[in-house]
Amino acid sequence: MSTFTALNIEPESDSEDEIDNSKEIQIEEALKLYQNALKLHSLGPRFYDEAEKAYNALFHSEVFTYLESLSESQRVEYYGEAAEEFISSHEPPATEPVLVAASADGAPSTLPQILYLSYKNHGHFILDSIKWRLHQASKQDAGQPAIAKEPESFSEEIASSLRFLVEALDRDETDIELWRQLSEIGKSLGSTRIARFCLEAVLDREEVAGDAWPEPLGLQELFAAESLRKLLHRLQDDLGESTLPRLTPKQQDVVQSFSNHIHPLPYLPTPPPDTSRATTVDQGFQGRTTLQEIVVPLRNWASCGKAILFQLQQEAQGFAELKPGACYTLVLPTSHLGVETNLSEVKTIPERGNDSEAERIINTKKSRIKTDGNEPPDQRNDVAQDEQASPQGLGIVPTPPRVSEPVEVSANSGVAAQNTDTFDHNLGSAQANRGSVDPQGSDNRTIILPTRKRSNDAAEIEEAEDSVRSRSKRIKARTSIDEPTSGREARARQQLELYQEGELQYFNILDERAFGQLEDTLAALGVATVESVRERRANVISIAKALKDSIGESTIRTTKDEKTLMRDLTTLLSTLDSETSNLFLHGGGFEDPISGAGVARNPGLLTFLEQSGAQARERTSLPILTGDRGLNAFVDVVRKEHMHIDQLALAWVTALLAPNGIQQDANGTSTLTAYEAFLWPDTLKETVVQMLVKHDEFLFLILSDDLASSIGHRTSFSNGMSRSTCSHAKMVHNIFELHLDIYGRITNPSSEVDVPTRTAQLDRLQRWASLAYQVCKSSTDLESDVGVYESWHIRFLWAYTVLAELCGICSQDIVVMYFEDLKFTLEQLGSPVVELRNNAVMPEVSIEAAEKQISRLTTMDFFSGIFSPINDDPVALIESLEPILEKSMQKDRLHQGALKEDATDTASHVENALDACQGDAAIQHNNSMRTEHMRQFLDKASLSMQLMLWRRLIDAYSIIQYTPRILWCYLRCIALIVSHLQSSQYSDNDEQDRPKLLLRWLKSLDDLLAWTLALAWSDPQSLDCMDEANLQDALSTLTTLQCMLHPVMVMDDLFTIGLCEPPNQINNPVNTAYYNSLVRLREMMVRTWTIRYILIREGAAQTSSISSITHGDLFEILTSIHRCLGPRKYCKLADKVFLKLARRELSRLGNSADSEVEAAQIILDMYGLKICPGSKELEDHECPSETLHRSDALDIMDRVLIQVNRLSTKDLIKSDLRLAVEKIQQAIRVPRVTASVLHNRRVFSEFLRRPINPRDLYRALQGVGELHFQQPHGESFRIAEKGWYFLQGQVALTKYRSQKRVSIGASDELDVALKFFEYDLEQGYEKWETWYRLAQVYDAKIEEETTWTAEKLNNHMEDLVKLQRSAIHCYTMAVATVERCLEPTFVMFQTVADLYFDFGIRIYGSSREPFAMEALSAKDFTKHFNAGRLGTWQGEPFKAITLYGAWTFASRLLRRALAHKLDNWMTWYTLGKCYWKMHNCDDHVRSVHGRMNFQPALDAFRTALETLPERRDSKHPEKGPTFEPHYKLVSVVHKLVSSRRLPADKGCEILNATSYAKGVPPVQDIDDWEGYILAVLKVLRGADKSNWHHRMVVRSARTIYDESPNDHMATLAAKHELTQQIFTKTMTVQVWKPDNERTGRHFVYTTRYVQFFLRLLYELNDRAGVEALGRQIRKKPGKFFGHTRLWQELCMTHLKLLRIHSTLPEELSDSVFKNISHDVLVQNADRLETWAHLPSTESPQLETLREAIELKKTNANLMKPTAIEDFIADAYAQLHGTIVPELIARSNEEESRGRMRVDHLMNIENPSARTPSPGPAANPEDAAPTRQRIRGVGRRELQRRAEALVNRPAPPAKAPKTPPLANGSTTPKSTVQVVIRQDGPSKDNNSSAPGSVHDSADDESELSDVGEEPGTANTRPLFPNLEDSKDVADDDEEKEGNEEGSERADDEQPEEDEQGEGEGEGEETYHTPMEM
Repeated sequence: MSTFTALNIEPESDSEDEIDNSKEIQIEEALKLYQNALKLHSLGPRFYDEAEKAYNALFHSEVFTYLESLSESQRVEYYGEAAEEFISSHEPPATEPVLVAASADGAPSTLPQILYLSYKNHGHFILDSIKWRLHQASKQDAGQPAIAKEPESFSEEIASSLRFLVEALDRDETDIELWRQLSEIGKSLGSTRIARFCLEAVLDREEVAGDAWPEPLGLQELFAAESLRKLLHRLQDDLGESTLPRLTPKQQDVVQSFSNHIHPLPYLPTPPPDTSRATTVDQGFQGRTTLQEIVVPLRNWASCGKAILFQLQQEAQGFAELKPGACYTLVLPTSHLGVETNLSEVKTIPERGNDSEAERIINTKKSRIKTDGNEPPDQRNDVAQDEQASPQGLGIVPTPPRVSEPVEVSANSGVAAQNTDTFDHNLGSAQANRGSVDPQGSDNRTIILPTRKRSNDAAEIEEAEDSVRSRSKRIKARTSIDEPTSGREARARQQLELYQEGELQYFNILDERAFGQLEDTLAALGVATVESVRERRANVISIAKALKDSIGESTIRTTKDEKTLMRDLTTLLSTLDSETSNLFLHGGGFEDPISGAGVARNPGLLTFLEQSGAQARERTSLPILTGDRGLNAFVDVVRKEHMHIDQLALAWVTALLAPNGIQQDANGTSTLTAYEAFLWPDTLKETVVQMLVKHDEFLFLILSDDLASSIGHRTSFSNGMSRSTCSHAKMVHNIFELHLDIYGRITNPSSEVDVPTRTAQLDRLQRWASLAYQVCKSSTDLESDVGVYESWHIRFLWAYTVLAELCGICSQDIVVMYFEDLKFTLEQLGSPVVELRNNAVMPEVSIEAAEKQISRLTTMDFFSGIFSPINDDPVALIESLEPILEKSMQKDRLHQGALKEDATDTASHVENALDACQGDAAIQHNNSMRTEHMRQFLDKASLSMQLMLWRRLIDAYSIIQYTPRILWCYLRCIALIVSHLQSSQYSDNDEQDRPKLLLRWLKSLDDLLAWTLALAWSDPQSLDCMDEANLQDALSTLTTLQCMLHPVMVMDDLFTIGLCEPPNQINNPVNTAYYNSLVRLREMMVRTWTIRYILIREGAAQTSSISSITHGDLFEILTSIHRCLGPRKYCKLADKVFLKLARRELSRLGNSADSEVEAAQIILDMYGLKICPGSKELEDHECPSETLHRSDALDIMDRVLIQVNRLSTKDLIKSDLRLAVEKIQQAIRVPRVTASVLHNRRVFSEFLRRPINPRDLYRALQGVGELHFQQPHGESFRIAEKGWYFLQGQVALTKYRSQKRVSIGASDELDVALKFFEYDLEQGYEKWETWYRLAQVYDAKIEEETTWTAEKLNNHMEDLVKLQRSAIHCYTMAVATVERCLEPTFVMFQTVADLYFDFGIRIYGSSREPFAMEALSAKDFTKHFNAGRLGTWQGEPFKAITLYGAWTFASRLLRRALAHKLDNWMTWYTLGKCYWKMHNCDDHVRSVHGRMNFQPALDAFRTALETLPERRDSKHPEKGPTFEPHYKLVSVVHKLVSSRRLPADKGCEILNATSYAKGVPPVQDIDDWEGYILAVLKVLRGADKSNWHHRMVVRSARTIYDESPNDHMATLAAKHELTQQIFTKTMTVQVWKPDNERTGRHFVYTTRYVQFFLRLLYELNDRAGVEALGRQIRKKPGKFFGHTRLWQELCMTHLKLLRIHSTLPEELSDSVFKNISHDVLVQNADRLETWAHLPSTESPQLETLREAIELKKTNANLMKPTAIEDFIADAYAQLHGTIVPELIARSNEEESRGRMRVDHLMNIENPSARTPSPGPAANPEDAAPTRQRIRGVGRRELQRRAEALVNRPAPPAKAPKTPPLANGSTTPKSTVQVVIRQDGPSKDNNSSAPGSVHDSADDESELSDVGEEPGTANTRPLFPNLEDSKDVADDDEEKEGNEEGSERADDEQPEEDEQGEGEGEGEETYHTPMEM
């Protein structure tokens, strides 16, 4: 069936790839674990414990669970042949050892290596451990070797190593050394079979039969052969020994020489050798018995019971091998941490000496995978139980290891420690423990090193003095060098201590300030304080130091209960491991009383039922049943009795539940059972329950029959029960109680046991209850011990009462009556207490327990309704539950207050207070008996139960969504937990249990704090229910909690400064549970601080006595908390909740000088923004920056603006504050566009586009100017009012200005500034500075467009005009707003002065070139006018401002600028220029205004010189002096003196104002003025070291030239001046913009300089200079303003010079070609071209023509080419008129000579032929007078002929130097092309008869037409490698500064090339004269 896949569904990726990837990762992780274990193994015995853990972690990795990781036998056993087929299909057969094998499709090649090396190295690790322990034992008793002492004590460890090495050999069987080691291990275990097999495997080569030993044996094989020979000899196997190869004498010598190395493991203990072979045979015969052994994995009762159960299960399922009459015995491990053995494989095999154990181990199949209940019982709890056993029970006295001694391997650090089920799954069998060593460590520090070589220093071994092998000289020298460093180390240690002390003192100050500030505030709130911070820190530090120094527990134990929590938390932080951390992080299996996690159904009711009954694990005086207490005696009894498996199970139960089993007195008897006298571990309780349930029938049958027979013969024990009967009777009653416990557990509300199981258990319970009743009834009057009888009877009555309740036999009221009767009976008996802590249903029989049961039953209905899931009435629940809980809280609160007041009168005070509370509550509630019982129940209930009730109340309030009461409940729960941790209920727990309990309640507190803070943070009304009393209670609780958690901060400090070291887990990258736990505890601290502040703020807001707390106090609290948390890096915790609160609070408390630094620190912590860059108080608290949202950015904007206003904009862009401003702007984004903003934007755009009205300019000076804006509202308006948009624009503008620009570049900053200034003005136009900065932006744009190139000035002036208009409009509005809105108190006069100055500069610059009043004109804004009768017309809307008016307005603005800023030399300088223009302008410019006096201008320039700054700028030393005012004064005075408006001496006096004229002698006469002014200019030029200022140079040249304008020498001198700096030899123009010159002005000056220089070249008749200058001007249009006009002027000058040079009159072409026909022109043009193309031709006219044509090409239609074409036509006409007649005359002369020779011959033959023929005409026109000219000559034809004339083709190979003579010689016939080019002489010589000139012209007309196009000759170019003319021209334009000759050569060569390329086209294309 075909399938399809939808197109919109992506196919899933191949799962195999994912599996492969995951496998590679897991293999890589396993490899890392292996390397870590190997490293620790190599470090020696001190690290064996860590190495053991590392190996355990390795074998728990996933790679050992792969199918390919199992051995072949295991795969076949567990999965059958299919698994082997699967492996073989995925892995090719390996023919080499595993270390080099690789799998193509399976796992990578590293997997087999990891498996092999892991098993092998771990086996060696166990052997190394044995070796070290044997060495340690040998040091204790040197007289007797340790090997001979206890050879069997290491059998388990040796067997464990055997298993691992066997696994390694299964992966690689080629390791010979490993086979030999296994042989030695087999010998040590007493198995000669293993030893023999391994040695034979070494010698087995599998060679061809008949050739057993074809190759010589290696050294390893020789050793194996020798060992095998000895073994066979000892076994008396002569046949086997005969098969061994015989050793040659040399081989025997080798073996003898290396006899010490034959045994690879010589240190292993070996059993004593057998005396004879008969003994071995006899032992093997005697070993064949039906007694079977049950191997017990661990030495404890639980493991023994599980082994028995497992055997029972195996026999029941048919897996066990049974024999007739089989009986069992128990085999215990030799050490307390024994071997986990797969019990299903233990079989009865024949014993053979000492081989039985080893062979049983080696034949045990490995890696049993869990299948169908065949798995042995879980032994994890047994191991935990054995680890918890007391040292006294184990018989070991623990001694803490000393630092100087090697660390010993303790009994609790064995290999088989944890997670044995997973370990068995991976390895097949558990690892053997290394056992314990003698606890009395020897003082000898010498230890046995591992096999790997390590230095003595690394092993920390002292070198013996008499050691034969001493250390090398290099090591000794290194040691001698290191010895003097001890002093430096001491100093370094002292400095470290000083540093730690200083840091600790710093943290102490922070804590004292924070806690002290809160204590003062809490005192004002009426909250009592606790102990001082200094004392608390001292206690924590002392405990931490004690733990660090390994001082005993008694040393650090404190006497006060309140210090217990501190000690526990401090110890926990110092010793926290990953397992304990997970308990805190993930609950660790505890049921969370707050969240109800971990409970399936109705957690509240379940908790009530469990808490109301009793707890099985309450604190008791009963001792814990240790691992092997009485177990040896029991095993001895079992071995003697040879019991059946059922009898063995009965004996095990009897030992635990019957008297005299374990608990015995001095006489060996006891009336108590182990069930009554001891506290069982959980695993033992579980095993007993399983035994009672699974073996119930046999137990009941045996005990019932025995008791029935005893009860039936009552007379036989009339004097009392027999010991056996009494034992069985008590055993029956204990079993009945245990079954009652089982039934109670499976029927609780949380149980999910099915109904059949419950029914079966109820049946068993009823049977045992009936039997117990019979026993109790029969023994009522026969028990001799009254005390025993009373205890037994009371217990039976209690159990029956519980049975009645569980089974529902009677009603609840009757059960209550039963318990009341029991209570009365107990009172009559003297209030006995019977503890049954191993029974959860009835853990205690006492009056108190009876009262608790009565209270539980009485309140059952109430709490069932409370926790009922169908109770959906929250109001009723609140009304019924809240009074009870609140009353209980009042009792606890009053009880605590009474304890503080008077400890001796506590009870009475509490009762009186309770009566008062009850009296008040009686008004609302009836004090019924049920309420009293409920109160009593809560008084005795556990903390978990109380928290469940509070949780139920929280749920009820959550339904009605009343958050204030929810918060109140949360605080009550916190108070309950804090009170519990301070009470004796916590401190009385075992010291080993307290850390887990503490973590449990800390986790609950963490959740409560998080929920409380979230509610208080999100809902401002959540504190409405917090009155003064509740606030005091909550603050008191949180203060106590803060002090309880203070050790977390102190320990963090100690870890930070290095005074204490954290546990190793914190540095473990794999396990980060410890670090996460610390983070969780730190978050609790942060949340507690935050909630306390919220409550204090609420107290400050209430109108009571606590309202004296001011905002300043709250600010001090915030600051102290922040400075306490920040240095510890706590601010980032709990989602930065404290930072968020502090930021919100600072905004609410207002801005002040004190809050700036704190706010800056908070903003730095939250967002990473530094808003106080200059403050040294800011610290890096390592808080990750979070995203800054718009609302947050608006909140911190005001604080940022405060800091911004303190800095100048230049400093702002260089500081970190700029980054904060940018990030805030990114969060705020652009303002939102509203209708009012759209209207304002439209009005603003129209305002900037309209023309400049002079009326608006002058009205602005009066403060008049407005726009019709709409007033916007909203968030953007508020942002703009704060000046934010203006700040953004100002920053962008300043950033642009601060950049040093050396070339044209991007101006994005200006666009950004423009946008933000527009945003600001759209929200309101009454902002003069925004208008001003916007105008500056437009000015900057103009400057950017006109500074680097004149392209905009020449081609896009309209864009610049728009920018100028926009700038002027902005200046106008800025001035109007300043005049209208500026207040007298305004202090920004400097900025206002800059405004007027920039405005004046803008007006003046727009009036001058290159802008030339374009922006101030209104000609582009014409309008239509209607004057009635006069009609309509079109004109300007208003009269634009005149040039003189612009100067006047600019001078007015500059004078206003000087009113605010007198010391600005630039203002005076510009004002002087305005005055000078107004004085020096023409009359038509002044119009009606009179000429202004020049004195104000001079005064302005002199004032500018006076206000000029120093010559050198300290900030910019590279800048030269300022020359502008100096030069301007010199220039103006020179003009005045030259025009006779100022005398020369007066001019010299004025010039004394400049320092550059003081050294020049003054003159009196006008005639000497030129020399004087030139000298002053020379000084100025000399001062300009950088040659940057160009005007002085030009002024010198103009002065020289103007004095003698027609003098050739003056012209040369002027040219010389200009070529010194401005014009180079290649005519490159070097003019730059000085710093203080207006933008674009230097382009104007450049054009003027070129025009002046061109005039000089014309006068000097420098045609080459003009040509070179033209090239520079043509290829650089961006350097000249008015480039087109300048180029036109240069071309006309060039043409004039050419006419002068060639004496070429104008319109010569008209006179020459007026009467010439086209055909004649063609004929003559050919002759002329032939002549021009001759190499020997040299003609000035031809060069002139060539230069003109080159000019035309350079022009490229930039200028209309008419003038150039006219010159070309005239030049061609000149050549035609002068050269062509000579060519024709020469041609006719040659023809005449030839004709005379022919005529002479003809006259000899025929005299009549002597008649002369008419000669050639003198003129071509006269050649055929009768013929009429067909057509005249056009301009285009002349241009083509001229270009063809200039374009010279390449000459032939042998070109004649002179024209050919008419000597009658003939030339070879050439091609058509050659004929075309050389048609004249060649054709005439080849003709048979002479013809006339006209005939020849007619004959040549067609051929001439073929070659009419210029450059059509098909000759090979002279320079064939030259590029195309266009390319050459382009290259020539790009080069500057070339010599004139080279430039001309480059220009001529392309013409020749072009001609050569066009010849082919000339042949194919023919143009008729009409087409031309």
